[in-house]
Amino acid sequence: MSDLSAFLGSSPSESRPALMDLARRQAAARGPRDLVAQWARDPSVAPGEVDQRLLLALDVRAFDAADGYEALQLSPVAPLGVNSVVAPTSQDRTLTTTRGTEVVSDPTNVLALEAARRLSLDPDTDVRLCTSHQTLRMQPPGAGAGTSQHFRLFSLTDSGRGLPHDGFEVGAVVRQLVVFDRIFDACESAGSAFPDRRAIIRVSPERRVLGDRIEAALGRTLAHVATSREMLDSSYYGGLRVGFGARGRSGEFHEIADLGAFDWVARLTGDARQRFIASGLGIQVIPLLFAASP
Repeated sequence: MSDLSAFLGSSPSESRPALMDLARRQAAARGPRDLVAQWARDPSVAPGEVDQRLLLALDVRAFDAADGYEALQLSPVAPLGVNSVVAPTSQDRTLTTTRGTEVVSDPTNVLALEAARRLSLDPDTDVRLCTSHQTLRMQPPGAGAGTSQHFRLFSLTDSGRGLPHDGFEVGAVVRQLVVFDRIFDACESAGSAFPDRRAIIRVSPERRVLGDRIEAALGRTLAHVATSREMLDSSYYGGLRVGFGARGRSGEFHEIADLGAFDWVARLTGDARQRFIASGLGIQVIPLLFAASP
């Protein structure tokens, strides 16, 4: 027990040799049948159900729509704890490696690291980043078309100093929703349809005024997008969450984009004046839910 306690209390660099030795031994004990059997039963390694050429075409449309954001190609792995330390999520949802890293399970957490690095060098700049990433999460996927443990997520982040009257937050929310609206427009030319577009603004009671300001700004900028309000009851977000979607082929409304305010960059930089708005669009579900035929 004392050896186990010492092992559990070790740093990643201290435990790495033992974990790598374990992985070598376990791999050496496997045969071809074991690989085929895992390939058949393990959803974390199974291929996705959307044709890769179509996903690449969707990526191109998304990046074209986000021309005001710098596009980053993220590594498949990130520093150990980038999700459970930066965001209030369990490490169990992330695939941890033996080398002090973890497979990216949310690219917005990683973009927050890069934004914090840049803002530490120049605190007065605005950092706008985007990426499209094949994201892996270890919890079982939910029911519905396109749900899987690994999926394509197009993400946007705005970081910078707060402004009077929630100016930074309002501007970033509208800017990101405009990008998602442009993606919908671009995908319509490829045979998908996005009628009855709607933004669902969710705020905590203390951020009600921010919700009012966002709703007014969306009315001016995206007049064709309906808005609705709901109470936010989640400690994951910093008082603001906005969903964005449209009515799919089945006639049901699908909220496929999720946007929120977070304190991640403020904590990473140690500067409470820094703001961070991040969003993700499940781009792989577009042909499954909104195309004329799946």
